[in-house]
Amino acid sequence: MSRGRILLLSLAAAAFATPCLADEDDWPVLKGARVDGQPPALALAVYRARGATFGLGVYPTAAGDLLARRVGVRDGVTTIGWTTSKTCPQLAPALAALERVPAPRIRAPRASPPSGGRDDTSYLLWSTDVRWTRSGPSAGMELRTTAGPLAAWAERTAKALEPCWGPTRP
Repeated sequence: MSRGRILLLSLAAAAFATPCLADEDDWPVLKGARVDGQPPALALAVYRARGATFGLGVYPTAAGDLLARRVGVRDGVTTIGWTTSKTCPQLAPALAALERVPAPRIRAPRASPPSGGRDDTSYLLWSTDVRWTRSGPSAGMELRTTAGPLAAWAERTAKALEPCWGPTRP
């Protein structure tokens, strides 16, 4: 069952040219969306049953900064916004704050059903550079939650970056 709506772009379309409405089932489209031939180093999606939903992709550039692309839907209106770490001083600190979000603990499966309720918002995060230690081996990670530290970080980040988005790719 759909838990929200977000505009995502077809992988078959070059540089996000063809928009389509999607929900959590299309999360692979967002995290696999490429800009200049590369997938995002970090992807975040916030799916809401009511209100604004959005997806965010962050891409390192050859110039040494970060390019961020936001796709959002509010009241049926789709927006696509762009920013960089050069034009948005909030971007790098917002992403750095993700390093301070505590990692969830893996709970082994049990015979009893999981406890806890669900709300109307889902937060999905995907990163290609996750490490157990500062200099340890790199891994990829994907998380989905409806509450907790990751959800709080996502909401703070969305609010901090709100004034940064422009309609033209830098």
